[in-house]
Amino acid sequence: MSVERQTSTKDSNQKTFKRAIYKNLIILSLPIAIYLLFQHLTTSIDFAIIGDSQKTTNVDSTITYMKQIKKILQSIAIALGGAGVVLVAREYKKQNKEKSRQYATLAFLLAVTISLAFLAFLGLGVFLPKPLGDLFLKSDYHADGGLLYYQLSLITFVFITINSVFIALERAKNKTKFILILNIFLITLRVVLSFIYKFVKEKGQVTVIDLALADLLSNLFITCIAFFCMFNPKNPFQLQFKKITFPKDVVKGMLKLIGTLIIGKVTYEIGKKIILDMTTNYYKDIVAISGLVAVVNGICYSISQSFEDSQSAMVSQSVAFESNQKTFKIFKNVFVITFIIGLFGFLINEYFGVEILSFVKQKNYTPQTHKEMLENFKIILRYEGTSLFTSVWASMMMGYILSYKKNANLIFWMNLLRVVLRISILFVLHNIFSSTSSTITPAHQFGLSTLGSNATVLIVTTVIFISFLSKNKAKNRQQQK
Repeated sequence: MSVERQTSTKDSNQKTFKRAIYKNLIILSLPIAIYLLFQHLTTSIDFAIIGDSQKTTNVDSTITYMKQIKKILQSIAIALGGAGVVLVAREYKKQNKEKSRQYATLAFLLAVTISLAFLAFLGLGVFLPKPLGDLFLKSDYHADGGLLYYQLSLITFVFITINSVFIALERAKNKTKFILILNIFLITLRVVLSFIYKFVKEKGQVTVIDLALADLLSNLFITCIAFFCMFNPKNPFQLQFKKITFPKDVVKGMLKLIGTLIIGKVTYEIGKKIILDMTTNYYKDIVAISGLVAVVNGICYSISQSFEDSQSAMVSQSVAFESNQKTFKIFKNVFVITFIIGLFGFLINEYFGVEILSFVKQKNYTPQTHKEMLENFKIILRYEGTSLFTSVWASMMMGYILSYKKNANLIFWMNLLRVVLRISILFVLHNIFSSTSSTITPAHQFGLSTLGSNATVLIVTTVIFISFLSKNKAKNRQQQK
């Protein structure tokens, strides 16, 4: 065989390999992208359903702020739901059915008990005098329906915890398709219930409380399905309270894992709430605009996120069998795909951002009627658009490392760094450029805090990523010798 033919065959194989990676990424990412876009849709729908509320003065600010409260509660619920199931899955793989049922019941009881304790603590904490009460829910949002929304969200949080236990148990049985359908059904039901409120009530009469009720009812419906399945005798993880035991080492292990997951998942979300608290104190109008910006920018961001998850799955599967060079090809493919999505998203933000905003809010925004608001919206959207590159690529690199190390410490520390930097940058910029005549306007200050923190985390993550690759390469060379 000639050298040219060998080269041609080699090039052909490389193209086939690249094409296979590309196809696999799309196949894996498509269901995740659908789910994430559906999830993002619920946020967008909330702004559209309420529109210009006649009952809530700062409706967009309230929605944005309460969404963040909900994210904190969801993070806790997912941590509570998933932690105990790790032991269940382990016993299930060993074909130890009796023990897996006992652990499933124990995981369920612990998750529900702790969620009720959180319900009592967070529910009573909001009534503490300032500034302690503001740690739970800022008093600025009590009068705009925020307090009742908060209380309804706490009840919903218990249902989400039960649903998280159920979903984690189904995942242990590898029922991924069922989980996807269930999640999409939940989101669809939530959207349908919200629209019912919109059509039943008069224009401008829908409030954030109606949205909270729609959320509660949709999660309650899934909880009913969860109870039906979890108490079904045919279920390998059927809950059996009569045979429940509380082994000290098992309970201790579950509680330790729950604590670790809660700290890891909630730290970043609490940090974002602190940023919204600061923004409320500094310039409340920006809170509303930041929520609307997230709706527009989140469309392409959700799609990019799906490829991050697919990369982690493919690299994790390939680590044991493939060389670092081949797993790195997966990363390069995802890098190119997310760059294209990011560029596309940035252009959509720039040229169609206002049109998407008008469509979501069912309102015609023009420079004549909303000059200042649109200027601030465009400024923050440009800064937020950079996260399609900075935040996505940092997450990609962290996900790649996580696929090898199976340790989430890096993600925790990078998220903590991101939050601390953003809080610090916002605080410094506000105190330096607090005068109204300053060229660094509140919108620029808010945007720069996002860009500065994301860019710094990207740089730090890149350094760690390059160091990890070089160490892995050296380790492989030693193994080959």
